[in-house]
Amino acid sequence: MTEEKKKPGCLWPALWMVVSFLGTVLCAAIVAFMAADSESKGVTAMQLVTAPVGFLWAGSLAAIITYFIKSDSKPLRYGMPFGCGCLGGIVFLFSVFFFFVAIWPSL
Repeated sequence: MTEEKKKPGCLWPALWMVVSFLGTVLCAAIVAFMAADSESKGVTAMQLVTAPVGFLWAGSLAAIITYFIKSDSKPLRYGMPFGCGCLGGIVFLFSVFFFFVAIWPSL
């Protein structure tokens, strides 16, 4: 008898996607609330929420990728979204800082 490998479920990627959606909506609401008062507060709020949104999006993407890899490795399945999320948060943060420092003043 051959024993079939157990396929990993889709609960982990689905959880990442739900948390990413809710986190993005919350961060957008924070930025909108702060920007309603003044533009400089909106820019500051945008810079503050960039890293969490980058973390959530990159982690969600990595969780989806690990679902399609179909690996039984739990460190890969659970660690990759957090590692990619941290890297995504840093990349988003530097991208937004670059935009507001180098590009925004010339617009």
